[in-house]
Amino acid sequence: MWLQPIQHRVHLDGSLLSPALAQLACSSPPAPCPPNSLLQGKGPQGPSDFPCPVCSKAFPLQRMLTRHLKSHSSVKKHVCQYCAKGFNDTFDLKRHTRTHTGIRPYRCHVCAKAFTQRCSLESHLRKIHGVQQNYAYRERRAKLFVCEECGFTCAAGGEYYGHVRRLHPGNTLLRKHVRNALCHPLTSSLTDSPAPLP
Repeated sequence: MWLQPIQHRVHLDGSLLSPALAQLACSSPPAPCPPNSLLQGKGPQGPSDFPCPVCSKAFPLQRMLTRHLKSHSSVKKHVCQYCAKGFNDTFDLKRHTRTHTGIRPYRCHVCAKAFTQRCSLESHLRKIHGVQQNYAYRERRAKLFVCEECGFTCAAGGEYYGHVRRLHPGNTLLRKHVRNALCHPLTSSLTDSPAPLP
């Protein structure tokens, strides 16, 4: 199946697809969506399915389809520094990089087994120890700051950026954070002001 970039993709009802969806198209057009289906939050394959126009895999949410569409692109913006494998988003690259570095920041409080991703830890707790995580709909879990260079973890942004500033002063993330803190000092999450970097 050949992919070709296109400028716009319009449903039969005249509604435009999101920009991410408009970037990819099959050589033959996908089946049209029922009128107003995307506007009502319902995809064309069922009450909550959004099908991929390239491979027809269905997703319950538009944002999941948008993320999936990147997998069909031959352009990989994020490349692993260890093996040169390419990824379409930074989250996938970070997850993959941890296979090389051995960093496993999420530790089981019952048996001390460590994991590269929070969802793997939660699955382990549920399946192995019978511990259920009870989060309300759309409730955010506590953020864990992870140093991808050495594996240091903490729950506070100020502590994390202090660690990076002291031990990894050439870190590009630190430079970005300092630049952001200097541009938006009232919204900075640091408790101590950052020292400008050269």
